[in-house]
Amino acid sequence: MFIIFGTRGLKHTVSDSPVLSNSCPNCNNGSLVNKLYRRWFTLFFIPVIPLDTVDRFYECDSCKSAYNESIKTILQRSKEEINENQKRATSIYAKALIAAMTHMAIIDEDFASEEEREIKDAIEGFQEMKEELLAIHENVKVNANMNNQVFDFLNSARNELSSEALINILAQAAVVLLADGTIEKEEENLMKEYLIACGLPKEMYQTLIDKLKQKDMTTLKKEQMN
Repeated sequence: MFIIFGTRGLKHTVSDSPVLSNSCPNCNNGSLVNKLYRRWFTLFFIPVIPLDTVDRFYECDSCKSAYNESIKTILQRSKEEINENQKRATSIYAKALIAAMTHMAIIDEDFASEEEREIKDAIEGFQEMKEELLAIHENVKVNANMNNQVFDFLNSARNELSSEALINILAQAAVVLLADGTIEKEEENLMKEYLIACGLPKEMYQTLIDKLKQKDMTTLKKEQMN
């Protein structure tokens, strides 16, 4: 008899943490609920033993925007400071997203037109940064991860964004892989390196793939970036 076991990350609500009512900076009326990703030991793909907590964050119960736990402190500041924080998070998210998508597209040395279209569509979602993102795209397309530039973008995102936002970045990068129909082993290994660069365990890879299966990734708008 074969025994199939492993680990995977699952999202949970933190039941003993107060809900931040009507405080979402994105939609202005949703409540922020404290969530966490916990790693579980699985037996025959069923979670049976809870292991360590990967990350805690807040998620809006209305628009589903995700925020680093520091949002609780940020909400006590002025509206101008909140807007500035949102703008900075947008920039960090977008740069990491485009760098990762481009790097993932060229890793197999076959940059398909479908992959290029996915990246250009993603750039269109950040009109205020369009020229800067196009420059990042062209630079990574030519120089790949020279001077560790792609992982530097991911490390910056790791320091500022929630685990949910990081997984959204990597899931959208995975959409580029699926543009040509399959995810090769080399590409899967690179995705796991991305997870580690983002401070997430490589076991979260299955969580990332589950996110791809559950929803159309074109609906991942920039409001989910914090």
